[in-house]
This record gives sequence, structure tokens and C-alpha cells, in this order.
Amino acid sequence: MVPVGLSITFYTKPKCSLCDEVRISLNRLKKEFPLEIEEVNILDDPDLNERYKYEIPVLLSSDLLHFQGRIDEKKVREKLLQILKSFQSPSNREK
Repeated sequence: MVPVGLSITFYTKPKCSLCDEVRISLNRLKKEFPLEIEEVNILDDPDLNERYKYEIPVLLSSDLLHFQGRIDEKKVREKLLQILKSFQSPSNREK
């Protein structure tokens, strides 16, 4: 079974050029994969700001996906393909 949409949290902040690049990549990837992107401005939450201020942009999805800093679209695509294949494996089709 393929997931309806893989939920990804995208931690970002204003005036972040790396974040802008990732946003463009995510828009391209959304055309290929069933993604649900939640964009979170770390400046809106002091705890998130403290945790991620030197690591953004950050992409997280449960234990399935974690990228931070300079994010390579090709590597994210490869990871998404791997995740989708795991949902299509025979053991998951029975569930």
C-alpha cells in the first residue's frame, strides 16, 4: 500500500537562502511524490529556534526522513523512492 501522503515537516525561517532552495526542490518533488509539507517558521517558537537555528533548513518525517543544512534534492528523491518501495513491499501489501 502506498501512503496517501508522506507528511514532512520543513523547518525554516525568513531570509534563509538555503530554505528558499529547499522550498523550490520540495515543490518539484511534490509533483512526483504524494507529499504533505508542513512549513514551520522556527522564529515562532523559542524552543524550535534554539534547536534548529544553526541547522536550518531541516526536513523531518517520523523516523523515515531527516535532512538538514545544505539539502541535496537528488538525495531526498532517492530517500523518498526508498520509502515508497518499502510501502509497496509484499509484507506491507498484506496489512
